[in-house]
Amino acid sequence: MVFDERLSMLARMVLVEIIARPPGWQTNAQQIWEKACRNRGPRAEGKRAYRTAFAELEEYGYMTRETKKIPAGEPGGGGFVTVLTAYDLPHKADN
Repeated sequence: MVFDERLSMLARMVLVEIIARPPGWQTNAQQIWEKACRNRGPRAEGKRAYRTAFAELEEYGYMTRETKKIPAGEPGGGGFVTVLTAYDLPHKADN
């Protein structure tokens, strides 16, 4: 993944950040961008750059997206949540 030149450097680093975390760790492009802003201030990449990085990861199979319904009785029950799953090797979605 680190040497996949189809990906921008930002997409590679976002993937490294996600893969290095423990199983079940959760984030999204907004949260990673906010963390970058807190840590690097005006030197941080823009929000759009992080969203583009997530889109690249999805396009090249390093991330899949699945919309799931939240069961009744749970917080937000009846609504929907998008679950992103990251992979260290390109992965084809099971469709």
